[in-house]
Amino acid sequence: METGESMAGGSQYALPRLSLKDHMFRRGIHLVSGIVVIYYLFPERFFFFPRQFWLVICLGLIPMFMEYLRLKKGVLFLGQRPHEQKTVGAYAWSLWGSTAIMLILPQNVAVPVILIYQFADPIISELRAWKKWSVFPVGFLSIWIMFLVFGFDPVLAGIAAITMMIGESTELKGVLRIRPEIIKLYNVKEHTDTWTFKFKSDDDGTTQLVPAFLLGLVYLLYPSAFPGPWLYPLI
Repeated sequence: METGESMAGGSQYALPRLSLKDHMFRRGIHLVSGIVVIYYLFPERFFFFPRQFWLVICLGLIPMFMEYLRLKKGVLFLGQRPHEQKTVGAYAWSLWGSTAIMLILPQNVAVPVILIYQFADPIISELRAWKKWSVFPVGFLSIWIMFLVFGFDPVLAGIAAITMMIGESTELKGVLRIRPEIIKLYNVKEHTDTWTFKFKSDDDGTTQLVPAFLLGLVYLLYPSAFPGPWLYPLI
């Protein structure tokens, strides 16, 4: 999301707006994020390795390494918000979400979720900046129509739209750490902070993962209800 207001709870933790140039660049990047589905145009084996290997390297590990260096230096890329100077960037959550979906779920689920997300998230963010009351009705209707365009029947499109709105409204926040007794065992209690990892997800990940997970469960039961696949290897 592009402002600091939580759709889920109504709480507000204001984040500064970007300059017009940064805002437009961020929007532009978001609107081309669906290009990751070109993954399906590559053959099952590419340069001696399965295409899944290259997917993990390019969209998983490289962004992880970039974020490690960026956070260590405390810098921001063009279009990033000030709070991303101290937390994993939205672009990384977007790439990791898409990677997980393409690795685990069939193309029938992955392609529509990823491509619709790239348009739905900016639409919802702009609605929030314009009229907050319009987010849920207009956002749901927009997403529902996009799933219809992909050939989903109205009921399945409704499920997809509702779950995508839930994903847009959700974030995960917490701390991962080594168990205290293990830390005590190795007598490094004074360095506890070095054994913890604080994290907060971004809706660029959950907006994809929540609908993909639930649609994946539906796919297991009723695969014939899903249209597609749409993309095939070029070679």
